[in-house]
Amino acid sequence: MGEPARRLDRARADALRFARDARRLAARHRRRLGKAREEIEKAAADVETAAGGGDAERLSGALQRLDGLWDEHLAFSRRPPWREYLRSVGVAVAAALLVRAFVVEAFQIPSGSMVPTLLVGDHILVSKLSYAVRLPFTHLRLATLGAPRRGDVIVFENPREPWRDYVKRVVGLPGDEIEIRDQVVYVNGVPQPRTPEGDLTYDERNEQTGGWSSDTCRRFREALARGELSRPASELPADVEASWQAAATAGVETHEVLQCRRARLALREGPFQVVSPGHVFVLGDNRDRSADSRSDGGWQVPLDHVRGRATLVFWSWGKGGVGGRADTGVRLDRLFKPIE
Repeated sequence: MGEPARRLDRARADALRFARDARRLAARHRRRLGKAREEIEKAAADVETAAGGGDAERLSGALQRLDGLWDEHLAFSRRPPWREYLRSVGVAVAAALLVRAFVVEAFQIPSGSMVPTLLVGDHILVSKLSYAVRLPFTHLRLATLGAPRRGDVIVFENPREPWRDYVKRVVGLPGDEIEIRDQVVYVNGVPQPRTPEGDLTYDERNEQTGGWSSDTCRRFREALARGELSRPASELPADVEASWQAAATAGVETHEVLQCRRARLALREGPFQVVSPGHVFVLGDNRDRSADSRSDGGWQVPLDHVRGRATLVFWSWGKGGVGGRADTGVRLDRLFKPIE
């Protein structure tokens, strides 16, 4: 059991002790308390229920209510020496929940769909203030702070599986038409250049069995133009290059992608439906091993489903690491690695 888990268990035990003490004092001073005794007993019962259920947010709220009633009606009694510790734990839990709800949240990568950018077993931080302030547990935006740009890695609720969070790279913005020809991404008829960087062998973990397997694929460095990509005046190379260069003046996002299938001449995917207003088109960096906006005839991600932008790998455990069993452990080279 890790330190955070031990702290939570200790907080639960102290919360139950706090509730028992409140009940005991309420019973001892029932004449003095009058109707307040029922409020205290109900608040103590809420603390016990929350502590047993393991809901940290509910426990924090129940502790604050019981603590307020104690100050109002039981202040004449001696304070238990551990009560101040419990209060500080409650404040810390509430602060952590507030940060998680509005500022930053951690996610674990379960599959290889974003290799080589993200590996199975990576734990990432997601900035929830990159694009908007959202009301927690809803799609309601309280304030818009920006919009995803082409090349951003985002975490979002899959519109077709809203109970699952996905992590993919934004390729298409509103008004863009996406097509893939011979494994090269085209945005509005403009190819996004890529250069070969040799082969890469990576490890994939089966989510059902937990077993590991290896795959070797060709690696490329892709460059996505950040600005608006206008359709070229013609298909002449000079006109196509001019369109890409004009969009590149707003910046270029470079990253690595994998191609695991053998390229076939004239192989095309799309063109897909033009990206609607308030939506983005996303792809996995492991292009042949990713369920993304190309799947099931094509789909797009509503902006109000976007949780935030993935910024950092803060922890990584898996094949090739140290300190574990069966060649698994902490991947030291990935700790605190910025996400391109």
